[in-house]
Amino acid sequence: MNMFAHRARQSIRIALKEWRLLLRNPHGLAVLFLMPAIFVLITSVTMKNTLVAPLSMPLTGWVLEDNSQAAKKWLNDWQQRHLGALYPSRQALQQALKDRKIEAGVLVLKGWLTSDGTPDVKQIEIWLDHRIQPAAAGKLRAELAFSTLRAHMNIVAARGGAFTSILLNSVQTSDLLADSNTPQIRYLYEIESGRKINAVQQTVPAWLIFGMFFVVIPIAGVLIQERRDGTLTRLGSFGVSPVALLGGKFAAFLVMNWIQLGFMLAVGYWIVPLLGGEALSLDFSIGWFIGIVLATSTAAISLALAIAAWTQNFDHAAALGSGLNVVLAAIAGVMVPRMLMPANLQLISEWSPMGWALDGMQAVFLGVPEASFMLPRIGLLLAFAVLCGGMSWWRLR
Repeated sequence: MNMFAHRARQSIRIALKEWRLLLRNPHGLAVLFLMPAIFVLITSVTMKNTLVAPLSMPLTGWVLEDNSQAAKKWLNDWQQRHLGALYPSRQALQQALKDRKIEAGVLVLKGWLTSDGTPDVKQIEIWLDHRIQPAAAGKLRAELAFSTLRAHMNIVAARGGAFTSILLNSVQTSDLLADSNTPQIRYLYEIESGRKINAVQQTVPAWLIFGMFFVVIPIAGVLIQERRDGTLTRLGSFGVSPVALLGGKFAAFLVMNWIQLGFMLAVGYWIVPLLGGEALSLDFSIGWFIGIVLATSTAAISLALAIAAWTQNFDHAAALGSGLNVVLAAIAGVMVPRMLMPANLQLISEWSPMGWALDGMQAVFLGVPEASFMLPRIGLLLAFAVLCGGMSWWRLR
């Protein structure tokens, strides 16, 4: 019995020692408590918005290429129920989508009113930005199909009189709303690039960015070990400046990021098709691709150097770097797609370095990147890199 009590007291003392060590490790506590809490907040808000919150009709913009009176009356009826702005051209509608003045575009093509005087739902195109929720897009598509059907029935009823209205009321609308009688959906990047979107075009850029930011693990291991062994002191005695030291490490890990990039592209282009998926399309602007990759790599390496310079040991650096990267990825839309996020969370995601990189990468892989869109995000990534690099130099000087 005394032996058991002695062992129990030893276990209690060991447990208290572990608690004291935990309380002295704020980085580990942050990974244990702060990171799961942020994930709970992000996923809870996202899932509530997707599964529980009432789904509202997206704000639409319209272009009428069919100038018939029936089409104009149909648009007026829609605006009375769901609002919606009328734009003069496809270009104006496309720009409104880019500027996020509207959530979806509706293009009514010539021939919507057929030769027999009835509307054709196949002559409607729905233009969407890639951030719109799939459920909202589906609701818009179904509502447009039903609205076209109602316009069709009204035209037929007007021709046939009261008895036709009675007959039409006996028709099941579910029989008329087949998949073949729904508008075509086109995403903005498909319209701009002329390419069809597939899953690999979205996943490769997202996870490439996530992997590039995890360079903190090898950088922290090397830098902290050099500081502990006195290597940094010896290099300083040989006249190696902190700028030269950081520059050498930056160059080495920049090359590693490009090797990482080549590996990810090879997986998307060759391995994914072998498993039954679609191949990654490499038909994109090389110049903008190199620019956004360099900016992303610069930001990722600079952040890793700052974390490695300001932490005391590798465990702290690994915990802080890994936790911070996971949180930044979740906020940016790498783990939880932005299309599933509510509007306020999408706005927050635009202030994550991974969010800037993801916007640029998706613009390169999914559409036709423009300078007005790419340059601000490249500039933000480089400014973030300068800030982190300055923090590293201040610590190591």
